[in-house]
Amino acid sequence: MKQCIFCKTTTGPFTTREHILPESLGGGDWGVLPDGLVCDQCQNKFGSSVEQQALSQYPFSFLRVFIGIPTKKRKLPWLECREGIVAASPTVEPGVFEYMPAPFFKRATEQGIKTQMRIPAEPLKPDFICRFLLKMGIEVVAEMDKNAVFDQRFDEARAFALSGKKESGWWYLQREDISSAAYYFRHGVTLQEWCENIKLQIQTIEDEAEVFHLKLLYLDILTPLESRIIPPPKDSLPEPEYRIFIV
Repeated sequence: MKQCIFCKTTTGPFTTREHILPESLGGGDWGVLPDGLVCDQCQNKFGSSVEQQALSQYPFSFLRVFIGIPTKKRKLPWLECREGIVAASPTVEPGVFEYMPAPFFKRATEQGIKTQMRIPAEPLKPDFICRFLLKMGIEVVAEMDKNAVFDQRFDEARAFALSGKKESGWWYLQREDISSAAYYFRHGVTLQEWCENIKLQIQTIEDEAEVFHLKLLYLDILTPLESRIIPPPKDSLPEPEYRIFIV
């Protein structure tokens, strides 16, 4: 029987394909959920609001632009900040990007006075990133076990992912391997490197609690699928490699 893993409807309709990892982050046919697990309404809601917001935020916006991952419509990715717009190179040449300075900085850039651009490495909407991660985590659970995904212990996570409403606090832990990031930015990414460094998995920790782990090249992000899991103390992990975001 078909049943949506988010709103739990059985009436659907169920006509769309659901990529666990969006195509705008390098997802492909290898990560498509079986039919009948995500209804059209939930799929459209995630695609038009949650995913769109999350992918425009750090760290996903950085990764997409600097690695040159095209959008679902095969357009070049770009990001915007106070200093202007940075877009992936049309030639997807490693280490080469297009910079369109904001009006305030345009003349200084053209005159060579401004030679550096600083892009804030901070998400403006961490709640959307957390919801995006929870959505993927629940879909990975569904891929592993179509019955277990409807367990009550995931109800808080699915409600927050879908509606943004939460009864408890949520968090995610982000780790960036800076040296690996610098290497990929300068040299590009081979198909083998991409395949070897992409993971979407569920990890079980103490008290049989489950955590979703997303790995994309130099980036690792973990978020609990149950609100009872307490985040590690911020001072226990070295920044900027490790960062905890409470939402």
